[in-house]
Amino acid sequence: MDGSNSMILELFGIRDCNLVSTQEINEAGKKHYTIFHLNYCGKEPEECPKCVGKTHSHGYRDLKVMDTPWGGKPAQIHITFPRRRCTVCGNIWQPIFENVNVNHKMTSRAYTDIAQKSLISTFRHVSDDYTLSHVTIKDVFQEFVRGHHQKLRFRTPAFLGIDEIKIKKIGEVTVITDLEHRTMYDMLKGRNQAALTEYFMKMPDRERVLWVCSDMYRPFEKSIGHALPNALWVIDHFHVVMKANEAIDTIRRGLQQNMTKKNRINTKRGLAYTLKTRRRSLTSDESSKIRLLRKDPVLQPLAVAFDLKEDFFDIWDNNPASKDNAMKAFAQWEQSIPGESLFDSFRDLAKTVHNFYEQIFNYWDCPIAITNGYTECANRLIRETNMKGRGYSFETLRARSLYRKNNLQSIIDSGGLSIGPNVLSDEPLFTTETLDEESQDATAESELVVDEDTGEILTQ
Repeated sequence: MDGSNSMILELFGIRDCNLVSTQEINEAGKKHYTIFHLNYCGKEPEECPKCVGKTHSHGYRDLKVMDTPWGGKPAQIHITFPRRRCTVCGNIWQPIFENVNVNHKMTSRAYTDIAQKSLISTFRHVSDDYTLSHVTIKDVFQEFVRGHHQKLRFRTPAFLGIDEIKIKKIGEVTVITDLEHRTMYDMLKGRNQAALTEYFMKMPDRERVLWVCSDMYRPFEKSIGHALPNALWVIDHFHVVMKANEAIDTIRRGLQQNMTKKNRINTKRGLAYTLKTRRRSLTSDESSKIRLLRKDPVLQPLAVAFDLKEDFFDIWDNNPASKDNAMKAFAQWEQSIPGESLFDSFRDLAKTVHNFYEQIFNYWDCPIAITNGYTECANRLIRETNMKGRGYSFETLRARSLYRKNNLQSIIDSGGLSIGPNVLSDEPLFTTETLDEESQDATAESELVVDEDTGEILTQ
């Protein structure tokens, strides 16, 4: 291998070629780009690889492929290569170039780069680095996703988190996470019992699932019971305790009905937030407001409601290790609810606990402090990804959520990639850049437009 040949292999990953020239293209109104002209210099077969017949020269052809940007500008590689024709069977030989995706007329590294960047940017933005249309960028991305969907398998988690999110123009989406390793496991359309049961039945190694954490969506019970034989259902306790705040709001609104408009406004502004603040987090001014409520003949019930809310939270806070003590604390709390109809919202909360008693108190049996906090965080990222033009179709949104840099790297680090390609330990999978997509703010829906060619949501 001569020096030029070796240099081309090192620069482009293409064997048996020499660099002939470079050309800068600066056309008015078009992208400026660089062309690298290469000549094939490898062996040419004297015998036909199919029938061993004698071959003769059959002219030359040019292969034009895109490469990753050079010096901040799009780059093309033009390879001139010979062809040979068999005098016996008529077979035409031409060289096969490693690391070139002939179907898409680009280098393999350009193909991967386009797909990887499309996970975190709009197709139009990625096309800025290439002399390609954003529609072509979309096609490359979708093919990449389909290919990796076929060969990538995430190990079935022992601790599943399930939550739903509503996406404009897509509808309800169920998000499934690995709560032990804080990674996103999958997304599926819909939330009905039939869809969930079908999904769980097809889940590989479904007997590995031991715990499922979700909100109080009753169809989960039948889906989990039918399809996940070893799993226990745990109601996310944050969904439970937040209902105590809803009960306070109900009581406050009930008291406000008999107030003047001015007093209603003052009560809402002055107390709505304070009443839902934890006692340990109250400022001195907020603590004073609660003390004044206890002396107010009209608003005193709000102080009682505040205490009921705090005592309800304390069932979890004060009994982190004892299920029996937590059950006793709940029984005592239920008995402490005043008999007046004004406090019916707290009695409704108690009924909710009884309706999901086993699932709520399963929390104390779980070997980890299981919550759906990570799943709701994942939902926020999905919503932001969708709003910023990073996936209009469900398939694109799913790919950009599952295969984003941080999620995949966490799965790899936890040993959760059970089937798939070899993963280099010194670099992340499917990413060539270090954009921090999780730190960006969401864009308001009113500022969004839809790309008619790709279906992608774009910012104006």
